[in-house]
Amino acid sequence: MYEKFIARQPIFDEKLKLFAYELLFRSSPENSFRPQREASSSLIVDSTMLFDLQMLTGNAKAFINLDLSSLQRGAARLLPPGRVVVEILETILPTPEVVQLCKDLCDAGYELALDDYVSHPKWEPLLALAKFLKVDFRASDSDARAAMARRHKGNGLQLLAEKVETQPRSTKPVRSATRFFRAISSANPR
Repeated sequence: MYEKFIARQPIFDEKLKLFAYELLFRSSPENSFRPQREASSSLIVDSTMLFDLQMLTGNAKAFINLDLSSLQRGAARLLPPGRVVVEILETILPTPEVVQLCKDLCDAGYELALDDYVSHPKWEPLLALAKFLKVDFRASDSDARAAMARRHKGNGLQLLAEKVETQPRSTKPVRSATRFFRAISSANPR
């Protein structure tokens, strides 16, 4: 029997209030990611056809990864724009085609997040379209996070720290530089 699994991890705001869930594809009941072709499309179809997005996230938004193939096929448009944040994976190069596809999503009411963001000139074309920058907490020190927060504060981008391995109540250093965070140990994907 073929089974489908969707894991979710909570994303909190600076007041430790639930803001969203990141929905993650899982190919087995084990709580680990195994790369699979079409994982993004599968998650989108499953969250609309097999699972109820309302059941998965309640009134919270859903952050959903989008690979290049899913972006090109318009898979995100199966989901309601006011309920999801489309994550552009760090493996996607911001070519003119990708920038136009992202602009089209924004024009249709979708919000974008740049996944595993690091400051680099190649991302400049997408910064004007993105609402969230997801920053790997383990890959940057507090000075780098503070500098990134200062750089992007005035242009409306929200920083989201991910891979935070502490309990939510002890995340003050994270919350000082970012508005949102996804803590690993506060709730393992389920």
